[in-house]
Amino acid sequence: MPRVLLCDDHPVIRDAIAVCLRAIVPDCEIGVAATARQALDRLEEPAAWDLVMLDLGLPDARGIDALTRVRALAPDAKVAVLSATEDRDTVERVLNAGAVAFVPKSTDRIALLESLKDLLGIAATPGALDLAQPGRRPRDDDLVHEALSAMTPRQMQVLRMLVRGLPNKEICRELGLSENTVKIHIGAVLRALRARNRTEAVALASQVGFGGN
Repeated sequence: MPRVLLCDDHPVIRDAIAVCLRAIVPDCEIGVAATARQALDRLEEPAAWDLVMLDLGLPDARGIDALTRVRALAPDAKVAVLSATEDRDTVERVLNAGAVAFVPKSTDRIALLESLKDLLGIAATPGALDLAQPGRRPRDDDLVHEALSAMTPRQMQVLRMLVRGLPNKEICRELGLSENTVKIHIGAVLRALRARNRTEAVALASQVGFGGN
């Protein structure tokens, strides 16, 4: 049974992550902290934490300070940083300071679920379509349009760049995002389109004229 510590001063954020955790690991033990001091107190408990979800904007420890203190006290725990700031410099400083992942607070529920699965070592949910699979029924254009309409503006930007054939590093440069953040958005795009890979996603988007202008 994994133990996950949620460190964020916004109850809504903590509740949203807790709901996602319960959805993938019903018996997950979840701890909460609204300040860095509370988080450090919880980390001193005898039982070890498997994952710490840490907000960069805690009221008593701004920026990298909280991450540094958490890593020092619990060096064996995975620490994923939550932040409303997605600029490249912040993401790079966070990862260089020892975080295993950067999760933007703008991340949608599906992408958050997949990120949590990855952090907890849970296999991704199967079921994506494979264009090369013999006998696969053609994808209904209406379903593709529905998937596109459900995407966030950032996901649409990323998909448009995939259609242009840009690699991840080029997308990072154009959007000013880290490679980890771009991968999260690409994963969300693939899941929305129920595509197994970026080639299939581009094919589905192109068949309805997306990114043609």
